[in-house]
Amino acid sequence: MRRSTLTAAALTTLFLAGGCSDEPEVKHPSPTAPTAPTASSVKPTQTPATRPPSLDLPDNAQTLLAETTGNKDEELPAFTPQEGAYTLYAACEGKGKVSIVDRDSSNPHPVTCNGIRTVGVVYEDKKPQHLTIKVTGGTSVWRIAVISGNHQP
Repeated sequence: MRRSTLTAAALTTLFLAGGCSDEPEVKHPSPTAPTAPTASSVKPTQTPATRPPSLDLPDNAQTLLAETTGNKDEELPAFTPQEGAYTLYAACEGKGKVSIVDRDSSNPHPVTCNGIRTVGVVYEDKKPQHLTIKVTGGTSVWRIAVISGNHQP
């Protein structure tokens, strides 16, 4: 009697450890056979720590500056607001500090990094706007977009 109890316990342990199921057995490649990369073995080109979060732009808004991404100082293309105002959407990830600077002013506007989206409305005449992204104090990846009008969430 005791022998059958031990045998049953050993078999139960083997089934649990082996992961018994109704699915067919997975075939394992031989150690000498070349293997193709699987989705889980391929590394993404950017790790989540270096990819800025989505900007979640409003639908049907007129884009003045399409989503632009970078990781260093960059002068953005000029754009002209059509409604007397424009809304900036920005996000960043990393250890550096990111700010937006109007090239006609030396007053930087900080972008909060690591999971917090920055949204700001700027009231301005219909004249070309020239913005620069500045990264200081480390590395950060940033994303910015500009849409026409006041679109604060």
